[in-house]
Amino acid sequence: MLITDIKQQSKDKNRVSVYIDGSFAFGMTEADRLYHKLEIGKEITKEKYDQITDENIYTKAKDKAAKFLGYRMRSEKELRDKLREDFGEDVINKVIQLFKGYGYINDEEFAIAYAKDCFNIKKWGSAKIRNELRLKGIKDKDIDAALYAAEDKENTLENIKRLLDRRIKNTPIDFKEKQKHFAFLMRRGFESEDIKKVLEPYCE
Repeated sequence: MLITDIKQQSKDKNRVSVYIDGSFAFGMTEADRLYHKLEIGKEITKEKYDQITDENIYTKAKDKAAKFLGYRMRSEKELRDKLREDFGEDVINKVIQLFKGYGYINDEEFAIAYAKDCFNIKKWGSAKIRNELRLKGIKDKDIDAALYAAEDKENTLENIKRLLDRRIKNTPIDFKEKQKHFAFLMRRGFESEDIKKVLEPYCE
């Protein structure tokens, strides 16, 4: 395989496009080109070509992961699912281990932060939060720890009351309305005993 051209990229002056046997082969930084000693007219072995290609794929996967994690915390499963859109498992495993090493992927910390946001901002109950965390690949033991760390029972009861105050304009309510509000709160993930405790004073 012969390197037939090396061109500076127009969108990024620090990167070059390398052409082999007259066709585009790969892009890379100028620093990497110098490191690999790539020059026009020089032969490149298949081993070197495969090495550079693998490095490029790994770099792209790292960049995609960094961008995805830049918006907010993510679970390991969320990152894996995102990377599977473009990359194979070997590359994904390397990227996951890298970001775990930096502390950017930590399911225990993610679960606690997510649970706190759901309790305090979304006003969800623990059952709904538990289900959502499971969907995000969090282990049951980490979910239990997160709910224990994040939930304030008094705050939970207050959240239920706030939701009921928005829905119930006049008290008392009849049995049919009670069932309707009870079902709504169950869908929000609140425990039945907590709902009963707060809902009872609104009833006839």
